[in-house]
Amino acid sequence: MWFTLKKVLKEGREFSCSPKHSLGPWPLKTLSLLECSVDGRLWQACLEGLKKFLVFRRSMGMPAAWPIPNEQVRGFLTAESLYSPSKAVVYVAGLAYLSKLTGNSDPLEDPITRFMVIGLKRRAGILRDKYLPVTIEVLRSLLGALESVCVTHYEWLLFHALFTVAFFGALRIGEMVAKHRDVLQPELLYLSDLQLMERRVAFHLRNSSVDQERHVISLGLSEEPWVCPVLAVQNYMSVRSQLEGPLFIHLDNTAVTRRDFLTVLRGALQLLGLRPEQYGVHSFWLGTAVTAARCGYPREDVTRLARWPCMVLNRP
Repeated sequence: MWFTLKKVLKEGREFSCSPKHSLGPWPLKTLSLLECSVDGRLWQACLEGLKKFLVFRRSMGMPAAWPIPNEQVRGFLTAESLYSPSKAVVYVAGLAYLSKLTGNSDPLEDPITRFMVIGLKRRAGILRDKYLPVTIEVLRSLLGALESVCVTHYEWLLFHALFTVAFFGALRIGEMVAKHRDVLQPELLYLSDLQLMERRVAFHLRNSSVDQERHVISLGLSEEPWVCPVLAVQNYMSVRSQLEGPLFIHLDNTAVTRRDFLTVLRGALQLLGLRPEQYGVHSFWLGTAVTAARCGYPREDVTRLARWPCMVLNRP
């Protein structure tokens, strides 16, 4: 992956490092180390966006200028939106991230570009007002409703752990549950990825690229036992079999699926008088970021928590 980025930058001869930036005299080597600081898939998205942009700029005969001129970003957005609005948003977010890394201005700070991105997000269905975040207040209520939704005590402990870990760990749905009963995606957490301690629980994520250090989500004891992820995981592990496999499994050792997760979530929401259609599989992840932002955490901390360096939160 890094070799490809280096090749793109060298062949295009468009890479420049501002003298005021701290990347130093070896910016390519510095970027190769920075690659290890983010999720491999996100870096791949940044790389793909850069490649697409360089091809677009050359095909349109535009000058190889850095910082990227606003009109070039707008033109790139318009061209890519004809194929896929959602990918166009990701590509420009990747360009913004790489621009900031190299000491250049953020193209998304331009008001016109920013509103273009908002429009594309709405067109792609990324910004949907009907999809609400699971905030800490909603989480408390959901956990209270689980006992009435889950058929067995084991299932209650299972989904109590799932919901609390999903929220406090800002985990993605693909890291927690299987897409289908017989389809176990590479990023799915396994029992061996769990490190359970007396006052802390750690999850060693599987989605890092080869030769990169695995990302670790470490959670500590909460002052509120009802929503404490450590206690929830400890209780779940006390009844889970020691069979190696997906971390979150039913009593018959089959993996919890995306459909199972949604069925329990929607049942709890309906019991609480909330509209299930207003929440989706990413509501926990989104709720974590929104809750952190509302609590006054710096933007850098929120984006690091969400593991999305190009993410922008505009929710009040």
